[in-house]
This record gives sequence, structure tokens and C-alpha cells, in this order.
Amino acid sequence: MAISTPWQWLLVVLYLIGCQTVPPLQTLRIGRGSPELAQARFDPESNSWESAPWGTQGGGVKWLPYPARTELEIEHGLDRLPASVLVYISFREDGTSCALAAGDLAIFLHADEKTIRIANATNQSYFARIVLR
Repeated sequence: MAISTPWQWLLVVLYLIGCQTVPPLQTLRIGRGSPELAQARFDPESNSWESAPWGTQGGGVKWLPYPARTELEIEHGLDRLPASVLVYISFREDGTSCALAAGDLAIFLHADEKTIRIANATNQSYFARIVLR
């Protein structure tokens, strides 16, 4: 089929514009002793690790920055391979009005006894709370 009308050319141009490649994800590494994990804790009773408490636990709570199009590599304190990885997100640093993340909001990339890697493949920045069990 030959492209012969201006409308057909316009459709081809619009198609090609929509097929641009997506930029690669940036990587943000957060080490075990970093300030971002100052509120992280291991709970021996539930055998779980959390990056920060719930936002409803009073002032001073700070969730992890979770920028758009970013892969987070977090050195956790679980000291074993997690059985589950939960990612909660909020628009607020204190974690209020949060929700459990799914899909492109929290793509699971890797986990071992020292680190986990998740990715925010969206174009929106959030704050995150990570729970490992």
C-alpha cells in the first residue's frame, strides 16, 4: 500500500512519534546505614523487616524517596532471602494516605539475603515503605 494522501502521511508521523524508545531506569542505591533507612527496623516477633513505620504512627516518619523511572536497590536487615516483598506508596513523605503498590509501580527485580531491587517504571514520583517477610 502506497502512502498517497496528506492524512496517511500524518498518521505515519504520529505512529512514529508514539514509538519512541523509553529512557532507561536510573538506579538509586540505599545502603543499610544510610539516612534514608534511619527508621528501618527488624521485628523478631514477626520475623520481618520494614524500611519505615506506618505514617499513622505520629510525626517524624519518613518513607523512602521513590522517584519516577527509578530502580531502588535497598540493602535490608533481614539477613535472609525474603519470602515476600511488599511495597506501599504514598504521595506524602510521612506515608499518610498510602496504598499497596502493584504493576509498574513496584516491579520486582531481585532479592537475596542482603538486598532487594524494585522499580518504579511510571512517570510519577512517590514515597515508599518496603516490608520484607
